[in-house]
Formats: sequence, C-alpha cells, structure tokens
Amino acid sequence: MSLGDNIRSCHSCGTKKYQLPILDEAPEGDKVIMCVDYTAPLLPPSERNNMPEFDRCFPAGPMLEPALKDLARFGYSFYGSYLLKCPPLTNGIPRKPTRYEIMNCFHHLLEEIEVYRPHGVLMLGQGVYLNLLPLLGLSFKKSYGYYFNIYEYNGFKFIAAPHPGTLDKLRDNTSLYMEGIVSAVRRCEES
Repeated sequence: MSLGDNIRSCHSCGTKKYQLPILDEAPEGDKVIMCVDYTAPLLPPSERNNMPEFDRCFPAGPMLEPALKDLARFGYSFYGSYLLKCPPLTNGIPRKPTRYEIMNCFHHLLEEIEVYRPHGVLMLGQGVYLNLLPLLGLSFKKSYGYYFNIYEYNGFKFIAAPHPGTLDKLRDNTSLYMEGIVSAVRRCEES
C-alpha cells in the first residue's frame, strides 16, 4: 500500500471527512525541502471536489516565496505537508488539534519523511515544532533573532522557524526572516 493510500484509509481520529488530496509521488531532485505546516486547511467542498487528486494546497507557500525563489537558484525545490493531514473541526469551525490527533497522525508524517527523504524539513510555527520535536525525542532550543536551529533525527535535518503568517502580527522584518530561512536550509548541507 502506498503512503497516500495509507493516509486516505486512516479513520482513527475522526477528522477524515475534511482530508485534502494526498501527495503520492516523491518530489524530484536531491535538494527537496519539505515545508510542514500545522494542519491542513479547511477547503469548501466545491474546491475540494474540483482539485486534481494529487495537488497540494499549501497556504504558507506564497508567504515563503522570497526565500523559496532565492533557494531555487541553488537548486532547491519544495513541497508542502502538514503535521495533521486533515483539518480538525468542531461543528464546522477550525480548532487546535488534540494531543491524540497529533499523535495519531505523527506516524504518517514520519513515514512521508522516510519515503520521500527530503534534504531538510522546515517546521513552520510553534504548533509544529513544539509538537513534533518531543515526538522525535528531541528537545526544543530557543533560537535568537533569525538564526533558526537545526535538529537531526535519524539522518534527517529539521529546521524550527516561526510561521511566516505571524510576520505581520509581530511586525517582524520579513527580509531578515527570509534570509534566516535561506541560511538555515543552506546550513543543512554543511552539517
């Protein structure tokens, strides 16, 4: 059974109803960066039904565009994934996932990492890295400024970075954030 089939057939936590199409093929190249957001976005049924089966909807992509374009010059390619593959809802309203839902879906993300073998895993936001790192048996280390920490698990590099959606709210310097992302991805090559 393929990774996509495994995820599509998962009914363990009750969020399956809103699952987005799952990526079934590994991205091309040896410099692929997996960008992991917290939860899959909620899409209206009309959009879900009209989406090509394997398309990925990754709202953080446009926010990361300056860094992704810069890294593309060095041969990197990207794709988006989620800590939680299905958006958690209560009465149709998005909510934070429960610990059970995160633990239930964690093995899907780990399997995805092992199958696609990305050059680096960019964990976007506290919701991702504060949940993912302990599940990997790693301790979070506070980063300073725009120097984002790199963690290693089973030969894979994980980068903990604030979510780009928080930049406006925090009045952060977007160009320094993007430079920090580029620097962290490039540092994965060195370590």
